Amino acid sequence: MGRDMSAVIEKWNGTLIVTVRLTLKPGRDDALIMLIQTAPRRGLAATVREAMRSGVNDNFAKTSGEIVLDLSGLGLEI
Repeated sequence: MGRDMSAVIEKWNGTLIVTVRLTLKPGRDDALIMLIQTAPRRGLAATVREAMRSGVNDNFAKTSGEIVLDLSGLGLEI
């Protein structure tokens, strides 16, 4: 098909190892840039894989990967 398959390696068990190069531009790709910059060390592939499955939005970028819960309405004193 004309594309260089050296960027895709298929292992014996069907697992694909894919190597890609991304160019991310500020203003256009801010959410992805934040995702990459806040990914855990040695967790970049898993973070990108999850983003490919579920998407990345600006809300994620603003929280820098942290989940913020508002528990004030539960009526509990901590």
